[in-house]
Amino acid sequence: MASITFNDGSSATLDNGLTAVAAGVGSRFATWTPFTRRVGERAVTLATGASFAFTFRIDYGASFEMRDLPNTTQSVALRLIRHLQGGGTCTVTTDDAASRVYTTCSIDPEGDLSYAFQDAAYLTYTMSLSLINLSSADMLCQYT
Repeated sequence: MASITFNDGSSATLDNGLTAVAAGVGSRFATWTPFTRRVGERAVTLATGASFAFTFRIDYGASFEMRDLPNTTQSVALRLIRHLQGGGTCTVTTDDAASRVYTTCSIDPEGDLSYAFQDAAYLTYTMSLSLINLSSADMLCQYT
Protein backbone atom coordinates (compact mmCIF):
# COMPACT_ATOMS: atom_id res chain seq x y z
CA MET A 1 0.00 0.00 0.00
CA ALA A 2 1.38 3.43 -0.94
CA SER A 3 1.97 5.48 2.20
CA ILE A 4 3.91 8.29 3.87
CA THR A 5 5.41 7.73 7.31
CA PHE A 6 6.82 10.45 9.56
CA ASN A 7 7.70 11.18 13.17
CA ASP A 8 6.79 14.56 14.64
CA GLY A 9 7.38 13.32 18.18
CA SER A 10 4.93 10.51 17.59
CA SER A 11 5.20 8.11 14.64
CA ALA A 12 2.35 8.27 12.11
CA THR A 13 1.49 6.83 8.70
CA LEU A 14 -0.78 8.40 6.13
CA ASP A 15 -2.51 6.11 3.61
CA ASN A 16 -6.00 5.73 2.25
CA GLY A 17 -6.56 2.25 3.63
CA LEU A 18 -7.29 0.81 0.19
CA THR A 19 -5.55 -2.27 -1.13
CA ALA A 20 -4.70 -2.88 -4.79
CA VAL A 21 -7.04 -5.88 -4.89
CA ALA A 22 -10.00 -3.99 -3.44
CA ALA A 23 -9.54 -0.72 -5.23
CA GLY A 24 -7.51 -1.27 -8.37
CA VAL A 25 -5.42 1.87 -8.59
CA GLY A 26 -6.85 3.33 -5.37
CA SER A 27 -3.89 2.31 -3.25
CA ARG A 28 -1.40 4.03 -5.59
CA PHE A 29 0.00 7.53 -5.71
CA ALA A 30 -1.56 9.51 -8.55
CA THR A 31 0.04 11.93 -11.05
CA TRP A 32 3.58 10.89 -10.01
CA THR A 33 5.93 13.28 -11.83
CA PRO A 34 9.66 12.97 -11.08
CA PHE A 35 11.95 15.94 -11.55
CA THR A 36 15.57 16.98 -11.18
CA ARG A 37 16.72 20.55 -10.71
CA ARG A 38 20.10 22.25 -10.47
CA VAL A 39 20.27 24.82 -7.70
CA GLY A 40 22.77 27.60 -8.36
CA GLU A 41 23.71 30.36 -10.74
CA ARG A 42 23.55 30.07 -14.50
CA ALA A 43 24.73 32.52 -17.12
CA VAL A 44 24.70 32.72 -20.92
CA THR A 45 27.58 34.37 -22.74
CA LEU A 46 26.65 37.19 -25.11
CA ALA A 47 29.26 36.27 -27.73
CA THR A 48 28.47 32.58 -28.28
CA GLY A 49 25.26 31.90 -26.37
CA ALA A 50 26.94 29.09 -24.44
CA SER A 51 25.61 28.40 -20.96
CA PHE A 52 27.70 28.11 -17.84
CA ALA A 53 26.47 27.03 -14.43
CA PHE A 54 27.74 26.99 -10.88
CA THR A 55 25.78 24.28 -9.09
CA PHE A 56 25.41 24.31 -5.31
CA ARG A 57 23.37 21.10 -5.31
CA ILE A 58 21.00 19.04 -7.43
CA ASP A 59 17.49 18.36 -6.16
CA TYR A 60 15.92 15.00 -7.02
CA GLY A 61 12.20 14.92 -6.36
CA ALA A 62 8.66 14.16 -7.38
CA SER A 63 5.25 15.75 -7.23
CA PHE A 64 2.26 13.48 -6.70
CA GLU A 65 -1.16 13.11 -5.12
CA MET A 66 -2.58 10.85 -2.44
CA ARG A 67 -6.23 10.43 -3.38
CA ASP A 68 -9.22 8.90 -1.61
CA LEU A 69 -8.00 9.76 1.89
CA PRO A 70 -10.91 9.11 4.28
CA ASN A 71 -12.03 11.96 6.51
CA THR A 72 -10.75 9.95 9.49
CA THR A 73 -7.17 10.74 8.36
CA GLN A 74 -7.58 14.53 8.63
CA SER A 75 -5.50 14.91 11.79
CA VAL A 76 -2.64 12.79 10.40
CA ALA A 77 -2.69 14.71 7.09
CA LEU A 78 -2.54 18.08 8.85
CA ARG A 79 0.24 16.85 11.16
CA LEU A 80 2.23 15.76 8.07
CA ILE A 81 1.83 19.19 6.47
CA ARG A 82 2.98 20.98 9.66
CA HIS A 83 5.87 18.54 10.07
CA LEU A 84 7.15 19.05 6.51
CA GLN A 85 6.62 22.82 6.56
CA GLY A 86 8.63 22.91 9.79
CA GLY A 87 11.62 21.22 8.14
CA GLY A 88 10.82 17.62 9.01
CA THR A 89 11.35 14.60 6.81
CA CYS A 90 9.23 11.62 5.85
CA THR A 91 9.47 8.19 4.27
CA VAL A 92 7.57 7.61 1.03
CA THR A 93 6.62 3.99 0.28
CA THR A 94 5.48 3.77 -3.35
CA ASP A 95 4.29 0.15 -3.46
CA ASP A 96 5.21 0.20 -7.15
CA ALA A 97 6.52 -2.69 -9.27
CA ALA A 98 10.04 -2.27 -7.82
CA SER A 99 8.84 -1.72 -4.21
CA ARG A 100 10.67 1.62 -4.02
CA VAL A 101 10.97 3.36 -0.65
CA TYR A 102 12.44 6.86 -0.21
CA THR A 103 13.49 7.19 3.42
CA THR A 104 14.55 10.83 3.70
CA CYS A 105 12.18 13.18 1.87
CA SER A 106 11.57 16.84 2.55
CA ILE A 107 9.31 19.54 1.15
CA ASP A 108 10.44 20.84 -2.25
CA PRO A 109 11.71 24.42 -1.72
CA GLU A 110 9.94 25.42 -4.96
CA GLY A 111 6.86 23.26 -4.40
CA ASP A 112 3.90 23.17 -2.09
CA LEU A 113 1.63 20.92 -0.09
CA SER A 114 -2.15 21.03 -0.20
CA TYR A 115 -5.05 19.11 1.29
CA ALA A 116 -8.43 19.44 -0.42
CA PHE A 117 -11.91 17.98 -0.26
CA GLN A 118 -12.42 15.43 -3.05
CA ASP A 119 -15.77 13.61 -2.86
CA ALA A 120 -18.95 14.51 -0.97
CA ALA A 121 -20.51 11.06 -1.29
CA TYR A 122 -17.53 9.21 0.16
CA LEU A 123 -16.15 12.09 2.29
CA THR A 124 -12.66 11.73 0.88
CA TYR A 125 -9.77 14.14 0.49
CA THR A 126 -6.73 14.52 -1.79
CA MET A 127 -3.28 15.59 -0.62
CA SER A 128 -0.92 17.06 -3.23
CA LEU A 129 2.78 16.97 -2.42
CA SER A 130 6.04 18.05 -3.98
CA LEU A 131 9.00 16.47 -2.20
CA ILE A 132 12.74 16.16 -2.69
CA ASN A 133 14.82 13.10 -1.86
CA LEU A 134 17.63 14.18 0.48
CA SER A 135 19.47 10.94 -0.40
CA SER A 136 20.27 12.45 -3.82
CA ALA A 137 18.66 9.82 -6.03
CA ASP A 138 15.92 10.05 -8.63
CA MET A 139 12.41 9.52 -7.22
CA LEU A 140 10.90 6.97 -9.56
CA CYS A 141 7.55 5.23 -9.27
CA GLN A 142 6.40 2.80 -11.96
CA TYR A 143 3.14 0.94 -11.55
CA THR A 144 2.21 -1.94 -13.85
